[in-house]
Amino acid sequence: MKYPYVIVDNQTQAIDRLKEAFRDYPEYYCVGISGNRDDAVSLILDKSPRLVFLEVEIPDCYNNMSVFSLINELKKYIDTLPEIIVTTTSDQYAIEAIRNGVHDYLLKPLSNNYLKMALLRFSKKQQELPETICVKSHGDYRYVNMNEVLYLKADNNTTDFYMSDGKTIGAYKTLKYFEESLPKYFVRIHNSYIINTNYVTRIHFGKSKFSIKDFTDTIPFSKSYKENVELIKNNLSQQNLLYV
Repeated sequence: MKYPYVIVDNQTQAIDRLKEAFRDYPEYYCVGISGNRDDAVSLILDKSPRLVFLEVEIPDCYNNMSVFSLINELKKYIDTLPEIIVTTTSDQYAIEAIRNGVHDYLLKPLSNNYLKMALLRFSKKQQELPETICVKSHGDYRYVNMNEVLYLKADNNTTDFYMSDGKTIGAYKTLKYFEESLPKYFVRIHNSYIINTNYVTRIHFGKSKFSIKDFTDTIPFSKSYKENVELIKNNLSQQNLLYV
């Protein structure tokens, strides 16, 4: 699984040090850097990172804790927030950080060991995402067992769940919304598709398509998600999976 992250900081040296530390973690990649609160909100909404490294003392937030209002601002627009890791030189903001539910609090200069522990906790949390999710459809709330979902397909601003029993369940949420809350074996391979990798039986690189168990149609993947496709291939390399 790939995890995009954003850095909110105005200190070049600290930014460079953090990015350098991530060379040991190729599954994480930086999708943007912001030096102030307002730009950070826009960046996070635009890039949908899974992690945000947040310096508390950025220029427009000195002498107060208004940087934490960034979290409440994001809640106005998105249902699933990225995990926030505070990175700063002082522990004076720790209590406020806890109140705002941040994932971790790292002191500068950054310790590689503490970063490693923070990322391990993050990774464990991703693995513990629920196997059953609630899907609102036509006024009904349905609890869907994710092990029975073959794939998800975007339909404008809604999403269709294609089930192993042949049924289709519609949900009034975008594909991006579900992408952020699914178990790790669901991987996005196209702007319109997320697949359950447990059902993959074949990857046809020549035609850019996946074959799914007990499903006659194939699922396309796009070049923009090539890294995800390669990740699926590597994770399933020990199984009897056909690549052509």
